[in-house]
Amino acid sequence: MSPEPVSGVGPEPVRGDAAGARSAEGEERGEGGERSKDDTVLHSTTASGVSWITLNRPEAMNALTPEQRERIIALLADASADPAVRAVVLTGTGRGFCAGADLRGAPDRVRERLPGDVARTIRLGAQRLVAAVLDCEKPVIAAVNGTAAGIGAHLAFACDLVLAADTARFIEVFVRRGLVPDGGGAYLLPRLVGPQRAKELMFFGDALSAADAERLGLVNRTVEAGELEAVATAWAERLAAGPTRALALTKQLVNDALTGDRATAFAAEAAAQEINMTTRDATEGVASFTERRTPDFQGR
Repeated sequence: MSPEPVSGVGPEPVRGDAAGARSAEGEERGEGGERSKDDTVLHSTTASGVSWITLNRPEAMNALTPEQRERIIALLADASADPAVRAVVLTGTGRGFCAGADLRGAPDRVRERLPGDVARTIRLGAQRLVAAVLDCEKPVIAAVNGTAAGIGAHLAFACDLVLAADTARFIEVFVRRGLVPDGGGAYLLPRLVGPQRAKELMFFGDALSAADAERLGLVNRTVEAGELEAVATAWAERLAAGPTRALALTKQLVNDALTGDRATAFAAEAAAQEINMTTRDATEGVASFTERRTPDFQGR
């Protein structure tokens, strides 16, 4: 369970383009999209098929409440099922991407803690959130606008691509409060940076700059704070124009690659190829190659 929010310096609230403007005040529009009923999680889908999910509690550095967590999980499930959604961007408003779980708003304990209570809370909470990102059938980009601490860092690391403002920070803050990392951190980090680096980050809990995170391979690209949304939009629209089912199958293969043996990986690859060759986009891709033209993928 991630501790209370940590202070940090980050960019101004993310603002959208004409297709999907967002602001810290909760004014959100999108061509083909609608305002979320819960303004602590803003949501819009652009005409190009990009679903923007924005944490919007800047006064709390976007420390995550259970209600926000459930909203994000639901939106990611919706993105998987909706053929009109072809890419997802996860970001935040204000100085924080997500400063961990918001424990300050947790209800008072009404009974004695029993064995299994904590494990159940983690399994149904932080782990479900990270699994929702990993299992989303559309590519998910983290646009890290500010501090990402605790479960906030793991939320970013679970995404398929990570863009970070040059003012962002990543903090494995659990050790500072005598806690064990949750939200799949001990699963994600060794796969991204190796066991030694993962232990260094988790044992010391030092803040990691965006530039250092990029150097270690935790971030794909660091950009100036004012350019973050423009780059995230460009990447997301490029993904949204791609062969959506092929990307989903590729994501699954890569995510599973480090957990199985070669025979299992090869069998999964062959099965993915079999499934993908039944899609319209695969047919279009082959046809465009033979006809020497740019493919027009429709996500089907």
